[in-house]
Amino acid sequence: MLKILEFGKSVRPLVDDFLFKLLEGKPKKLYDAASHLPKAGGKRLRPILLLAITKGVGGDWKKAIPAAAAIELLHNFTLVHDDIMDEDEFRRGVPTVHKLWGEDMAILAGDLLFAKVFEAASKLVDYGVDHAKVVKIVDILSWASITVAEGQVLDIEFESREEVSEEEYIEMITKKTGALFKASAEIGAIIGGAPNECVIKLGEYGLNLGIAFQIRDDILGLTADEKTLGKPVYSDIREGKKTILVIHALKKLSPEEKATLLNILGKTEDINELKKAADLIIKSKALEYAEKLAEKYVKIALEKLEEACIQDREVYDMLKELALYVIKREE
Repeated sequence: MLKILEFGKSVRPLVDDFLFKLLEGKPKKLYDAASHLPKAGGKRLRPILLLAITKGVGGDWKKAIPAAAAIELLHNFTLVHDDIMDEDEFRRGVPTVHKLWGEDMAILAGDLLFAKVFEAASKLVDYGVDHAKVVKIVDILSWASITVAEGQVLDIEFESREEVSEEEYIEMITKKTGALFKASAEIGAIIGGAPNECVIKLGEYGLNLGIAFQIRDDILGLTADEKTLGKPVYSDIREGKKTILVIHALKKLSPEEKATLLNILGKTEDINELKKAADLIIKSKALEYAEKLAEKYVKIALEKLEEACIQDREVYDMLKELALYVIKREE
């Protein structure tokens, strides 16, 4: 097992214990719906990143547990609402919140998760984090929430457009996925007492890590089986998502093949048609292109990590491992 995942295994019970205590309350139905996705699993990469960086810059990672829970709550809030918008029926191998409790309850469960983000962050004071740092952390969580929403809107807008540039795609995933990784890294560095220049460098490491993570996610959406992925296969094609794979394919395919792909994207549930689109994307060598692009962003992340003030060599190695893991993961 990778050292970063071993570290994650050791810290996760403390994060989860804090998180699940926050998600106890009445009406029971609301709290059951809100805790459904966190209890279903997930890799907890963002909390692990936050805690590892706190330790790496010389801080006490246990002080950062409320912040780690806050970032996981924020991530799960985005997933609950994302699943409603995309009409997805499965996430992490279980039925989505709106599928089990209906859309009205799922929206409220998401709202509750979002409010709990800031309740969790406020508890940092009880863990010995000074008020000035807590204010900075709340500011970062607010920025991340706004930025993810902006990215989500771009993602939705792209579905109705035939042409989306690679630059537009990178902007969208920078906001939608990169922002939470950036926030995790910066918050960990702040709690650990890193100087501002180091906070910025580690934020850039997290941002580029998040971009690479999303590109790999797009690849897995086409290549992973449903059981491994935890959600329906070809869901990106069914929803008409303009992933980097689709963008590349539309540039490289013949006019006839391009027309076929566009006639399938977001317009059918037929598995044979979805597979035909997937085969066209694979034919365009989009997978190879996306893999190289992910590697490019991991390289930038590692350069930023090298420039940062990680004092603990073991943590440095873990963060390096994490960057390489996100582009090789199979789930």
